[in-house]
Amino acid sequence: MRYSPDGDATLNALDGADRFTDWMFEQVRPWLGGSILEIGSGKGTYGRKVQRHFPSSRVVLSDLDPGYVSGLREAFAGSKVEALRIDMEEPADFGQIGPPVDSAFALNVLEHTRDDGRALRNVYEVLRPGGRFVVLVPAHPFLYGAIDRSIGHTRRYTKRTLLAAVGTTAFKVPRTFYFNALSLVGWFVAGRILGKTSVSAGPVNAYIRLIPFMRFVEKRVLRQRVGMSLIAVLEK
Repeated sequence: MRYSPDGDATLNALDGADRFTDWMFEQVRPWLGGSILEIGSGKGTYGRKVQRHFPSSRVVLSDLDPGYVSGLREAFAGSKVEALRIDMEEPADFGQIGPPVDSAFALNVLEHTRDDGRALRNVYEVLRPGGRFVVLVPAHPFLYGAIDRSIGHTRRYTKRTLLAAVGTTAFKVPRTFYFNALSLVGWFVAGRILGKTSVSAGPVNAYIRLIPFMRFVEKRVLRQRVGMSLIAVLEK
């Protein structure tokens, strides 16, 4: 399986947006530690951040797309980082990981699955007791538009629907919160009104200049109660 050209274009745009991807990684980093698994590593954008922040950890990157897995193996050759082809919905694929991991994360991956409950249960099985899985998904079904369709999103979530999927597992949910409020209007206009099918570098670069402002607004004013993405911290 290969991702769509629009999906590749979106990944390319975000891959060069270090300030934004650093901000996103900050949302999940506090719950990571020990051995770390990433589901849906793509071009390794967040894998490089894991490697930098957790230099002594065992790191396992993964992706469904064999082309991306090959690229990950090349990019991280000579390091302790492993790269595996894993379909989040296939239990057998997780057998490659070996010993249970201490933590895992998936950023904008769960919405690509047909059976999200099954995918979550597969991750649960490869975590050690007390391990954490941090999942970030697109929020608010009213935002679903041409960009979502073109990059393979099968759904956008509400808190209720995400917790319903988690409820088919034995995960506990110590915290849920929203992220990236500023993108709500832009995504709606681009995907629902203009019918754009990918995220390009120009708008991303313009958005990046507003991130220092948004860090303050989301933390102090909105208090992560609204956003384009929904984050759940799950614990085994």
